[in-house]
Amino acid sequence: MVDALFIELEGVLAETLSLRRRALQSTLAADGLPFSDDLFAEQCWGLATREAVRAALGAAGAERDDVVIDLMTARADRAFTAGLALGFALAPGARELLVAAHGLTRLALVTRASRHSAEPMLALASLEDAFECIVTADDTLDGKPAAAPYRRAIERLARRRAVDPSRVIALEDALPGIRGARAGGVRPVAVGAAPHVAVEADACVTSLVGQTPARLGELAAIDRGARAS
Repeated sequence: MVDALFIELEGVLAETLSLRRRALQSTLAADGLPFSDDLFAEQCWGLATREAVRAALGAAGAERDDVVIDLMTARADRAFTAGLALGFALAPGARELLVAAHGLTRLALVTRASRHSAEPMLALASLEDAFECIVTADDTLDGKPAAAPYRRAIERLARRRAVDPSRVIALEDALPGIRGARAGGVRPVAVGAAPHVAVEADACVTSLVGQTPARLGELAAIDRGARAS
C-alpha cells in the first residue's frame, strides 16, 4: 500500500516546459545572451528558476553576481506567470489520477516552482484543495536535487499522522527530482522521461493516463520490499 504520493507540478501534472523555456530565454536575451532549446533541456529543466538561471549563465560562459541572478530570477518568474495567463494544459491523466487517489492515499505537491508560480497554476486548474500539503521552492533553502523538499513534506504530513518514507512514491519528470527523492528516502517514479533519466528511478511510466496509487505501488515494488535496480 502506498502511504503517500509526492507529485511534481511542472512537467508531471502540468505541461509547462515550453513556458519555462521561453521565460528563461527571454530573460537571457534581455542581457544579450542567446540560449538554445537544447541547452535548456540539457542544463535547466528540472531546476528551480534561480538554479536554472545560474545553470544557463554557466552554460553561456557569463558570470553574474547574486544580486543580478536574483533580478533575472524575478524577471523569468514574471515572464512565466504572464505566460500562464494565456493558458496551459494539465498533463493527460493528471486530474484522473488525483481523483482516483483521493481517499486512498495522501497527496502532497512537492514542486520546484515558487509559490508565486504554483498558486496561480493550481487556481487556474481548480486544484487548490487537492493536496494535504504543498512544498514549493520557497519552503526550503536547498531545492531539488537536494533531499530537503521531500523531508519537509514528510515532516508536514507527520504532524497529522506518521508516514513511512519507504512507502511514499515521488512522481518526477527530471533528474533533479528523481535524485532528490531518492536522497529523501522516497521512491521516485519517472513520468514521461527520456531513457537516460528514467533509468535512475525505481520505475517509469510514459504518462499518467490510467495510473492509480495501487498500480504505481506495484511498479515501484512497494510491497516487495526491494527497489528496482
